[in-house]
Amino acid sequence: MKTAGRQALSQVKQHSVQAIALMLVSVFFMSTMDVVIKILVEHYSSFQVVFLRCAMSFPLFAGWILVRDRSGFKTAYPWGHLVRALLGVVMLFAVGECFREMQLADAYTLFFAAPLLITLLSGPMLGEPAGAFRIFASVLGFGGVLIVLKPSGDGWITYGALMGLIGMVAYSFTTLLLRRLGNRDGTVTIAFWFITIVGLISGAFAIPEWKAISPDHWVPLLVLGVSGAGGQLLLTMAFRRASAAIIAPLDYTHMIWAVVYGVTIWGYLPGWRVWIGAAVIILSGIFIIYRENRLRLRMLKESSVS
Repeated sequence: MKTAGRQALSQVKQHSVQAIALMLVSVFFMSTMDVVIKILVEHYSSFQVVFLRCAMSFPLFAGWILVRDRSGFKTAYPWGHLVRALLGVVMLFAVGECFREMQLADAYTLFFAAPLLITLLSGPMLGEPAGAFRIFASVLGFGGVLIVLKPSGDGWITYGALMGLIGMVAYSFTTLLLRRLGNRDGTVTIAFWFITIVGLISGAFAIPEWKAISPDHWVPLLVLGVSGAGGQLLLTMAFRRASAAIIAPLDYTHMIWAVVYGVTIWGYLPGWRVWIGAAVIILSGIFIIYRENRLRLRMLKESSVS
Protein backbone atom coordinates (compact mmCIF):
# COMPACT_ATOMS: atom_id res chain seq x y z
CA MET A 1 0.00 0.00 0.00
CA LYS A 2 2.84 2.40 0.87
CA THR A 3 4.58 1.72 -2.44
CA ALA A 4 1.35 2.28 -4.37
CA GLY A 5 0.78 5.55 -2.51
CA ARG A 6 4.28 6.81 -3.30
CA GLN A 7 3.85 5.90 -6.96
CA ALA A 8 0.54 7.76 -7.07
CA LEU A 9 2.16 10.81 -5.45
CA SER A 10 5.02 10.78 -7.96
CA GLN A 11 2.61 10.40 -10.88
CA VAL A 12 0.47 13.32 -9.72
CA LYS A 13 3.55 15.55 -9.39
CA GLN A 14 4.73 14.57 -12.89
CA HIS A 15 1.32 15.19 -14.43
CA SER A 16 1.08 18.56 -12.67
CA VAL A 17 4.45 19.68 -14.05
CA GLN A 18 3.45 18.58 -17.55
CA ALA A 19 0.11 20.36 -17.25
CA ILE A 20 1.76 23.59 -16.10
CA ALA A 21 4.22 23.54 -19.03
CA LEU A 22 1.42 22.86 -21.51
CA MET A 23 -0.68 25.67 -20.06
CA LEU A 24 2.16 28.21 -20.24
CA VAL A 25 2.75 27.49 -23.93
CA SER A 26 -1.01 27.54 -24.51
CA VAL A 27 -1.16 31.03 -22.98
CA PHE A 28 1.49 32.27 -25.42
CA PHE A 29 -0.48 30.91 -28.38
CA MET A 30 -3.73 32.31 -27.05
CA SER A 31 -2.18 35.74 -26.42
CA THR A 32 -0.89 35.82 -29.99
CA MET A 33 -4.33 34.84 -31.21
CA ASP A 34 -5.88 37.66 -29.16
CA VAL A 35 -3.56 40.20 -30.77
CA VAL A 36 -4.77 39.10 -34.20
CA ILE A 37 -8.40 39.19 -33.03
CA LYS A 38 -7.98 42.74 -31.75
CA ILE A 39 -6.58 43.77 -35.13
CA LEU A 40 -9.31 42.01 -37.11
CA VAL A 41 -12.32 43.25 -35.09
CA GLU A 42 -11.40 46.76 -36.20
CA HIS A 43 -12.37 45.67 -39.74
CA TYR A 44 -14.93 42.86 -39.34
CA SER A 45 -17.78 41.92 -37.00
CA SER A 46 -16.94 39.82 -33.96
CA PHE A 47 -19.07 36.93 -35.26
CA GLN A 48 -17.16 36.95 -38.56
CA VAL A 49 -13.82 36.92 -36.74
CA VAL A 50 -14.98 33.99 -34.58
CA PHE A 51 -16.07 32.11 -37.69
CA LEU A 52 -12.78 32.82 -39.47
CA ARG A 53 -10.82 31.60 -36.46
CA CYS A 54 -12.76 28.32 -36.49
CA ALA A 55 -12.53 27.99 -40.27
CA MET A 56 -8.74 28.37 -40.20
CA SER A 57 -8.38 25.84 -37.37
CA PHE A 58 -10.86 23.26 -38.70
CA PRO A 59 -8.58 21.73 -41.39
CA LEU A 60 -5.81 21.19 -38.83
CA PHE A 61 -7.99 19.19 -36.45
CA ALA A 62 -9.96 17.36 -39.14
CA GLY A 63 -6.76 16.44 -40.97
CA TRP A 64 -5.16 15.18 -37.78
CA ILE A 65 -8.11 12.89 -37.06
CA LEU A 66 -8.25 11.61 -40.65
CA VAL A 67 -4.56 10.75 -40.64
CA ARG A 68 -4.18 9.39 -37.09
CA ASP A 69 -7.48 7.85 -36.03
CA ARG A 70 -10.88 8.41 -37.62
CA SER A 71 -12.61 7.25 -34.46
CA GLY A 72 -11.68 10.70 -33.15
CA PHE A 73 -14.79 12.04 -34.88
CA LYS A 74 -16.94 10.00 -32.47
CA THR A 75 -17.94 11.47 -29.14
CA ALA A 76 -19.37 9.88 -26.02
CA TYR A 77 -20.97 13.13 -24.87
CA PRO A 78 -22.57 15.05 -27.78
CA TRP A 79 -24.82 17.20 -25.60
CA GLY A 80 -21.86 18.24 -23.49
CA HIS A 81 -20.05 19.44 -26.61
CA LEU A 82 -23.12 21.35 -27.75
CA VAL A 83 -23.54 23.14 -24.42
CA ARG A 84 -19.84 23.98 -24.24
CA ALA A 85 -19.89 25.28 -27.83
CA LEU A 86 -22.92 27.50 -27.14
CA LEU A 87 -21.07 28.99 -24.20
CA GLY A 88 -18.03 29.27 -26.46
CA VAL A 89 -19.95 31.39 -28.98
CA VAL A 90 -21.01 33.78 -26.21
CA MET A 91 -17.46 33.86 -24.85
CA LEU A 92 -15.70 34.50 -28.15
CA PHE A 93 -18.23 37.10 -29.32
CA ALA A 94 -17.94 38.96 -26.01
CA VAL A 95 -14.14 38.80 -26.15
CA GLY A 96 -14.13 40.26 -29.66
CA GLU A 97 -16.39 43.12 -28.60
CA CYS A 98 -14.24 43.73 -25.52
CA PHE A 99 -11.00 43.82 -27.54
CA ARG A 100 -12.49 46.36 -29.91
CA GLU A 101 -13.13 48.74 -27.00
CA MET A 102 -10.23 47.99 -24.62
CA GLN A 103 -6.49 47.37 -24.65
CA LEU A 104 -5.40 43.76 -24.11
CA ALA A 105 -3.86 44.34 -20.67
CA ASP A 106 -7.02 46.06 -19.38
CA ALA A 107 -9.25 43.33 -20.81
CA TYR A 108 -7.04 40.55 -19.46
CA THR A 109 -7.32 41.95 -15.95
CA LEU A 110 -11.08 41.38 -16.11
CA PHE A 111 -10.55 37.90 -17.55
CA PHE A 112 -8.20 37.12 -14.65
CA ALA A 113 -11.24 36.76 -12.41
CA ALA A 114 -12.13 33.54 -14.28
CA PRO A 115 -9.85 31.27 -12.20
CA LEU A 116 -11.40 32.70 -9.06
CA LEU A 117 -14.89 31.92 -10.33
CA ILE A 118 -13.70 28.48 -11.45
CA THR A 119 -12.43 27.81 -7.93
CA LEU A 120 -15.84 28.71 -6.48
CA LEU A 121 -17.69 26.55 -9.03
CA SER A 122 -15.34 23.55 -8.98
CA GLY A 123 -17.16 22.11 -5.97
CA PRO A 124 -20.74 21.99 -7.28
CA MET A 125 -19.75 21.22 -10.89
CA LEU A 126 -16.70 18.94 -10.55
CA GLY A 127 -16.85 17.63 -7.01
CA GLU A 128 -13.62 19.52 -6.18
CA PRO A 129 -14.84 21.78 -3.34
CA ALA A 130 -12.73 24.75 -2.25
CA GLY A 131 -11.96 25.37 1.43
CA ALA A 132 -12.73 28.51 3.38
CA PHE A 133 -9.33 30.08 2.68
CA ARG A 134 -9.64 29.61 -1.08
CA ILE A 135 -13.19 30.97 -1.06
CA PHE A 136 -11.97 34.04 0.84
CA ALA A 137 -9.10 34.50 -1.64
CA SER A 138 -11.55 34.29 -4.55
CA VAL A 139 -13.85 36.91 -3.04
CA LEU A 140 -10.84 39.15 -2.35
CA GLY A 141 -9.74 38.71 -5.96
CA PHE A 142 -13.06 40.02 -7.21
CA GLY A 143 -12.28 43.17 -5.26
CA GLY A 144 -9.42 43.63 -7.70
CA VAL A 145 -11.93 43.57 -10.54
CA LEU A 146 -13.81 46.44 -8.89
CA ILE A 147 -10.58 48.42 -8.66
CA VAL A 148 -10.10 48.07 -12.42
CA LEU A 149 -13.73 48.96 -13.15
CA LYS A 150 -13.54 51.94 -10.73
CA PRO A 151 -17.29 52.06 -9.87
CA SER A 152 -18.56 55.58 -9.23
CA GLY A 153 -22.31 55.51 -9.73
CA ASP A 154 -24.58 55.29 -12.75
CA GLY A 155 -22.90 54.38 -15.99
CA TRP A 156 -19.64 53.30 -14.37
CA ILE A 157 -19.27 50.19 -16.47
CA THR A 158 -18.44 50.62 -20.16
CA TYR A 159 -19.70 48.42 -22.98
CA GLY A 160 -16.23 46.94 -23.41
CA ALA A 161 -15.93 46.12 -19.70
CA LEU A 162 -19.40 44.55 -19.67
CA MET A 163 -18.46 42.33 -22.61
CA GLY A 164 -15.25 41.43 -20.80
CA LEU A 165 -17.18 40.29 -17.73
CA ILE A 166 -19.62 38.27 -19.83
CA GLY A 167 -16.70 36.64 -21.64
CA MET A 168 -15.05 35.85 -18.30
CA VAL A 169 -18.15 34.11 -16.93
CA ALA A 170 -18.68 32.13 -20.15
CA TYR A 171 -15.01 31.10 -20.19
CA SER A 172 -15.29 29.83 -16.61
CA PHE A 173 -18.15 27.52 -17.50
CA THR A 174 -16.51 26.27 -20.72
CA THR A 175 -13.37 25.44 -18.71
CA LEU A 176 -15.33 23.48 -16.12
CA LEU A 177 -17.17 21.59 -18.84
CA LEU A 178 -13.80 20.84 -20.42
CA ARG A 179 -12.80 18.95 -17.28
CA ARG A 180 -15.94 16.82 -17.50
CA LEU A 181 -15.53 16.15 -21.21
CA GLY A 182 -11.86 15.27 -20.71
CA ASN A 183 -12.92 12.17 -18.81
CA ARG A 184 -14.98 10.92 -21.74
CA ASP A 185 -13.40 12.05 -25.04
CA GLY A 186 -9.89 12.48 -26.41
CA THR A 187 -8.09 15.81 -26.61
CA VAL A 188 -8.41 16.28 -30.37
CA THR A 189 -12.05 15.14 -30.35
CA ILE A 190 -12.96 17.80 -27.78
CA ALA A 191 -11.17 20.55 -29.70
CA PHE A 192 -12.59 19.42 -33.06
CA TRP A 193 -16.21 19.51 -31.94
CA PHE A 194 -15.74 22.83 -30.18
CA ILE A 195 -14.45 24.68 -33.25
CA THR A 196 -16.91 22.88 -35.56
CA ILE A 197 -20.05 23.78 -33.63
CA VAL A 198 -18.84 27.28 -32.72
CA GLY A 199 -17.90 27.87 -36.36
CA LEU A 200 -21.32 26.85 -37.66
CA ILE A 201 -23.22 29.00 -35.16
CA SER A 202 -20.99 32.07 -35.47
CA GLY A 203 -21.03 31.76 -39.26
CA ALA A 204 -24.81 31.93 -39.29
CA PHE A 205 -24.77 35.10 -37.17
CA ALA A 206 -21.98 36.62 -39.29
CA ILE A 207 -23.88 36.45 -42.61
CA PRO A 208 -25.89 39.72 -42.25
CA GLU A 209 -22.71 41.79 -41.66
CA TRP A 210 -20.28 39.76 -43.75
CA LYS A 211 -17.41 41.66 -45.40
CA ALA A 212 -15.01 40.48 -48.08
CA ILE A 213 -11.59 39.52 -46.71
CA SER A 214 -8.84 41.99 -47.55
CA PRO A 215 -5.67 40.45 -49.06
CA ASP A 216 -3.69 42.18 -46.29
CA HIS A 217 -5.46 40.04 -43.69
CA TRP A 218 -4.71 36.55 -45.02
CA VAL A 219 -1.42 36.26 -43.11
CA PRO A 220 -3.03 37.38 -39.82
CA LEU A 221 -5.81 34.86 -40.47
CA LEU A 222 -3.25 32.09 -40.90
CA VAL A 223 -1.62 33.09 -37.61
CA LEU A 224 -5.08 33.19 -36.04
CA GLY A 225 -5.83 29.64 -37.13
CA VAL A 226 -2.50 28.12 -36.09
CA SER A 227 -2.30 29.92 -32.74
CA GLY A 228 -5.96 29.22 -31.97
CA ALA A 229 -5.68 25.53 -32.81
CA GLY A 230 -2.40 25.14 -30.94
CA GLY A 231 -3.65 26.99 -27.88
CA GLN A 232 -6.91 25.02 -27.77
CA LEU A 233 -5.11 21.69 -28.13
CA LEU A 234 -2.54 22.44 -25.42
CA LEU A 235 -5.25 23.83 -23.12
CA THR A 236 -7.25 20.62 -23.44
CA MET A 237 -4.15 18.50 -22.81
CA ALA A 238 -3.30 20.53 -19.70
CA PHE A 239 -6.74 20.13 -18.13
CA ARG A 240 -6.64 16.38 -18.74
CA ARG A 241 -3.48 16.15 -16.60
CA ALA A 242 -4.33 18.23 -13.54
CA SER A 243 -7.24 19.75 -11.65
CA ALA A 244 -8.86 23.02 -12.70
CA ALA A 245 -7.72 24.72 -9.48
CA ILE A 246 -4.06 24.10 -10.39
CA ILE A 247 -4.15 24.96 -14.09
CA ALA A 248 -6.64 27.83 -14.32
CA PRO A 249 -4.60 30.42 -12.35
CA LEU A 250 -1.76 30.11 -14.88
CA ASP A 251 -3.93 32.24 -17.14
CA TYR A 252 -2.35 35.17 -15.28
CA THR A 253 0.74 34.89 -17.47
CA HIS A 254 -1.40 36.44 -20.20
CA MET A 255 -0.51 39.78 -18.59
CA ILE A 256 3.15 39.39 -19.55
CA TRP A 257 2.31 38.96 -23.20
CA ALA A 258 -0.38 41.66 -23.08
CA VAL A 259 2.18 44.22 -21.90
CA VAL A 260 4.80 43.05 -24.42
CA TYR A 261 2.36 43.16 -27.34
CA GLY A 262 0.69 46.35 -26.08
CA VAL A 263 3.95 48.29 -25.93
CA THR A 264 5.30 46.82 -29.17
CA ILE A 265 2.21 47.24 -31.36
CA TRP A 266 0.07 49.96 -29.76
CA GLY A 267 2.58 51.79 -27.54
CA TYR A 268 0.29 51.24 -24.54
CA LEU A 269 1.18 50.69 -20.88
CA PRO A 270 -1.61 49.93 -18.37
CA GLY A 271 -2.56 52.61 -15.83
CA TRP A 272 -2.08 52.28 -12.07
CA ARG A 273 -5.61 51.01 -11.44
CA VAL A 274 -5.03 48.11 -13.80
CA TRP A 275 -1.73 47.22 -12.12
CA ILE A 276 -3.20 47.35 -8.61
CA GLY A 277 -6.32 45.43 -9.60
CA ALA A 278 -4.24 42.83 -11.44
CA ALA A 279 -1.94 42.46 -8.41
CA VAL A 280 -4.89 41.80 -6.08
CA ILE A 281 -6.37 39.23 -8.46
CA ILE A 282 -3.05 37.51 -9.20
CA LEU A 283 -2.04 37.28 -5.54
CA SER A 284 -5.43 35.76 -4.77
CA GLY A 285 -4.89 33.21 -7.52
CA ILE A 286 -1.38 32.36 -6.32
CA PHE A 287 -2.73 31.75 -2.83
CA ILE A 288 -5.37 29.44 -4.26
CA ILE A 289 -2.67 27.46 -6.11
CA TYR A 290 -0.63 27.18 -2.91
CA ARG A 291 -3.57 25.96 -0.84
CA GLU A 292 -4.71 23.52 -3.50
CA ASN A 293 -1.28 21.93 -3.90
CA ARG A 294 -0.70 21.78 -0.14
CA LEU A 295 -4.00 20.01 0.50
CA ARG A 296 -3.59 17.63 -2.44
CA LEU A 297 -0.07 16.59 -1.42
CA ARG A 298 -1.12 16.12 2.20
CA MET A 299 -3.95 13.82 1.15
CA LEU A 300 -1.62 11.75 -1.02
CA LYS A 301 0.98 11.47 1.74
CA GLU A 302 -1.67 10.30 4.17
CA SER A 303 -2.79 7.63 1.70
CA SER A 304 0.82 6.48 1.19
CA VAL A 305 1.31 6.08 4.95
CA SER A 306 -1.86 4.06 5.31
